[in-house]
Amino acid sequence: MTGHLISMSDRKSIELSGITNVVNFDEEEIILETIMGYLEIGGQELHITMLNLDNGKIAVMGSINHLVYKPQGTNLKNKGKTILNRLLK
Repeated sequence: MTGHLISMSDRKSIELSGITNVVNFDEEEIILETIMGYLEIGGQELHITMLNLDNGKIAVMGSINHLVYKPQGTNLKNKGKTILNRLLK
């Protein structure tokens, strides 16, 4: 696996490398585990268009509003929406 790289185009598409796991995802938020810590991608209508964890790469399309890094060891268990919360929305 290579280093951690981010390439974003017009806040509508983003390609990343150095990804080790997808922790959580929905249309408003994607949480990734990277070799540099956790990365939260926030926006609207987010869709994972390519995922290859063997090579550590992911591509996302949608309206990207923010990228936030969280340190390793951050408790993300309560961060994601549960299925019940999504159904009751």
